[in-house]
Amino acid sequence: MGFLFNDNKEIEDKVFESFDDRENYLLTIKNDSNAKSFAKLLLSNIFNTFDSNRTFILYFSSKGIYEKEISSSIKGDFTLIPWHEVESFRIEKKDKQAFIYFNHIGKKMSYEAPFDGKLFKKNKDKFKILEDRNWNKI
Repeated sequence: MGFLFNDNKEIEDKVFESFDDRENYLLTIKNDSNAKSFAKLLLSNIFNTFDSNRTFILYFSSKGIYEKEISSSIKGDFTLIPWHEVESFRIEKKDKQAFIYFNHIGKKMSYEAPFDGKLFKKNKDKFKILEDRNWNKI
């Protein structure tokens, strides 16, 4: 199933199946840089294409950040981004969402974790847990 057809139980079950845990993850939307977003918008208008948001599960462990895209399917494995490869890890919390920024081997990564919406309703509580645990970094 794709992102539009996933539900919270299916996502939580995927995390539990992979990590035997139901707390240390956030459901996020991957953000592009402003320049990249503008370029995509321009190209989508020229070529009449649509680039939908890409949705990810981010699971935080002592080993690093595990990433799994669920935009098209929840099947497949998580990819590990080890903490020793993460630089400039930064969180920006706002009222209705939080932004997660870091560099991974020279590539800027940016994710938005909304706190509202059907799929994102558990993010606020999970964010607090992760924040209190310092994102499970050693």
